[in-house]
Amino acid sequence: MATGEFQVMKVPAEQLAGVLHGQVVDPGAQPTHVVRRSEGWTVDVSWEVTGELVDWLAGRWQLEIIADLLGGGESRHPSPPVEMTFTPGSGRYTASVPMRGQLAAGTYDLVVNLTTVTAAGTLGALGGFVVISKIVVKE
Repeated sequence: MATGEFQVMKVPAEQLAGVLHGQVVDPGAQPTHVVRRSEGWTVDVSWEVTGELVDWLAGRWQLEIIADLLGGGESRHPSPPVEMTFTPGSGRYTASVPMRGQLAAGTYDLVVNLTTVTAAGTLGALGGFVVISKIVVKE
C-alpha cells in the first residue's frame, strides 16, 4: 500500500494532521500491479485526519484517480469525483473506486487525488495525494 502526502491548513500537527493510503486491488481483493481491463479491479483508498480540529471540519471530500498513460495522455476517474461528507467525531474514511473498463491497455502511473470543498462550496485547504507505482492494464 502506498502512503502519500497530506496537506493541511497552517496549524500545528497536534491540532490537525493526516495520512493517506492507496493501492490497486484485483477482483480477488489482493493488491496487484497488473490488471485486466475487463475485470472488476479497484483503487482502494483510506485516509485519517487527527487532532483537536477534526470535530470542527465541515464540507466534503472529493476523491479521484488520475491515470497518466506512459507515452501520452492523462485521464481522471470517476467523473465527477467521489464525494463524501466530513464525519464529525471521526477522522477515518475509506473509499473504493471501481476501475473496470476505465483504462485502455497500457502502462500507467496512478495518483490518488484528495481535495476538499468547504461548507460554503469553495475549494478547501485540506487534501493530499498518493502516487501509486506503475500498473499494467492488459486486454
